[in-house]
Amino acid sequence: MRNQNDLHDVEARCTEEQPPACSAGCPLGIDVRAFVLAMKEKSFSKAWKLLERGMPLPGVTVRLCEAPCENFCLRGELGDAIAISALEKVCLREAEHSTPIRPLPARGKKVRCIGGGASSLACAWDLAKKGYSVEIVASEGGAGAALKARLPEGALEKELEKLEGMNVRFRTTTSLTAEERVTDEIDALYIGHDDFTSGLPADLACDEFTRQCSTPQIFTGGASPQDSFITGLSDGRQAALSIDRFLQNASLTTGRFPLRHGQTTLSPETEGIEHLPRIAPAGDMYTAEEAAAEAARCIDCHCLRCVRACVYLQEYGDFPRKHARAIFNNFSIYQGVHGAYSLIDSCSLCRQCEEICPTNFSMADICLDARERLVEAGDIPPNAHYFALQEMHHAQEETSLLRHAPGHSASKVLFYPGCQLAAMRPQQVWILYNYLRGIEEETGIWLDCCGAPAHWAGRKAETKEINARFRERWLEMGSPKIVTACSSCLEHFREDGGLEVDSVWNLLVKFPPEGIHAANIPLALSDPCTARWDEETKESVRTLLQDCGQQLAPLAASGKTTECCGFGGLMENANPQLAQKVIEARVAQSEQPFLTWCAMCRDRLAKTGKPVYHILDLIFPSQARDPAEPPATISERRYNRHLLQKKFLVELYGEKETADKPWDSINIDMEEDIRLLLDSRHILEDDIRRTLAAREESDAFFVNSDGRERASAKLGDVTFWVEYRREGYIYHILRAWSHRMNLVKEGD
Repeated sequence: MRNQNDLHDVEARCTEEQPPACSAGCPLGIDVRAFVLAMKEKSFSKAWKLLERGMPLPGVTVRLCEAPCENFCLRGELGDAIAISALEKVCLREAEHSTPIRPLPARGKKVRCIGGGASSLACAWDLAKKGYSVEIVASEGGAGAALKARLPEGALEKELEKLEGMNVRFRTTTSLTAEERVTDEIDALYIGHDDFTSGLPADLACDEFTRQCSTPQIFTGGASPQDSFITGLSDGRQAALSIDRFLQNASLTTGRFPLRHGQTTLSPETEGIEHLPRIAPAGDMYTAEEAAAEAARCIDCHCLRCVRACVYLQEYGDFPRKHARAIFNNFSIYQGVHGAYSLIDSCSLCRQCEEICPTNFSMADICLDARERLVEAGDIPPNAHYFALQEMHHAQEETSLLRHAPGHSASKVLFYPGCQLAAMRPQQVWILYNYLRGIEEETGIWLDCCGAPAHWAGRKAETKEINARFRERWLEMGSPKIVTACSSCLEHFREDGGLEVDSVWNLLVKFPPEGIHAANIPLALSDPCTARWDEETKESVRTLLQDCGQQLAPLAASGKTTECCGFGGLMENANPQLAQKVIEARVAQSEQPFLTWCAMCRDRLAKTGKPVYHILDLIFPSQARDPAEPPATISERRYNRHLLQKKFLVELYGEKETADKPWDSINIDMEEDIRLLLDSRHILEDDIRRTLAAREESDAFFVNSDGRERASAKLGDVTFWVEYRREGYIYHILRAWSHRMNLVKEGD
């Protein structure tokens, strides 16, 4: 979103602020939904204020309105429409009517309304509230004469008194004269056809939208159909709006929309809502309690599908249209607080909202575009995605490996397990690779990171460089087919284009290993979010499970509507507290253990304590891991990637082991709670060892009075501090922390 036009295009796709069908069906634009919900709570004064704010002559309108809103009420498709008209009459009876009408200051302009019918009264009401001097010329029965017989005694007079209180003058005549229709002494003229039967021009044509006639100062309405009270009111209101604009020399149409007649793009979800009939009153009218019960049948029409499904949207407390505006404003202000950074960086980019939304509104597109703009401007908070990018670089530079199969100088297939499966399940990667070589002996191995974290972080230039480097290495290998076990890698490669790439699960369903073993209980299958629209791979996974007899427990958010584990889009890095809420909400959707075919999903969901299987536990049961096993720490993940790389080089390619790093020999030890704390702070055991190595090399450290020591070292952009006790050659780690401040000596 680079300009207002972009913003408007985006906002238009979120329909939550569109009116519900009942309000769209009201010619006066009353907030019917809010009124009914106020009646549900028996907040009669609040409900009356809603009516009073939008209705001309509310004491008359409530009694005579034909309630077209009821024709569009969605509850009518699920039982009977809400008895809105009856609720309005109860509100009139129960509410206090003490709010005075305060017109705007006098504008010095005069308007004459010919006719005493509903349209002329409505036109006069709205113009008088806006400060215009209004005269009503009615037939000899007086203003509202045609309505009086349908109203209780005194009801009409009470509303006419309000008009008089707004300085509206009344005059009657037996027949209209030509002088009464000229505009010499007035600034505008409204002619209502719902009162006089003679004296009106027979050919008084007008624009149906603005109600303006060929003579610019003349407006008209109330002609069709003459027996419709609410249509007359609507004509008068539309004419009043046009007259107001006309007298201010403003456009009669700009920023103005025609009546909706019940049409709206709001798309409430009605599936699962119980059908309920209308409540019948015991007497002629509802009691207050009966009215509240009838109002309680309202289904409170909103869209909000995405908000109900997404913990991220719930956390930030609004729907996508408002978030889009907040993000746009974040770039529009030059001074003050740019408060949308957290909103921008915390989205998982999983696109569940896009799938659920009737108009495919995508928070992912908005947040990714915003991240790219922040990176371009150098404004993105440095800690938002720092560690994930460091891990990506480590996987690409320190633990990568690209080789043809042993004894072969070419590859027909390259197995690309993905950096996370290599980090969490190295032994299963080893077994899987050797099985794939049994299918196609010219299967090479590629350990690397695809660069998805750079893409998620909005680093377009770096992503482009990674993709180019990846393609260059792939071409050097002879452009073989890439088979990956990671749905994020698969999605990333497909988006880059030009590669022959497939999922390993699509291959295994054609060549299933012997001995695939189902768990003895139903499992809730959680698809990775990056496979949301990968129907072929999802079907292959399900076929593998079905063929081995694995029962699946129901899980509502699966397949196309599956939920993210909180790792995608680097949510865990930018907002770990929110990421934890995401996985807790996910595992709460089933009492059964979970099953997934994404390594990161497996470990993220297991972080809640929920038993979680990876599909490889079933495919290769001899290498199955305990589903209750806790997730690997960040240090264990790095160690596992090194271990897997070494295993391939030494055991498969017969190379000598590389020398350890100087700090690898430093012996550290810590309690489990300290280990988990450091993991949450993204402090690696390697960082601690390197800090202690710097301490040993410089012999610079602090000693507390109780014998605790403290050392620090700057490693790249980050300074690490470690507090410990030393016993011989063992460092007992007590705590550690890090920061990105640069400490300088006084005077520097």
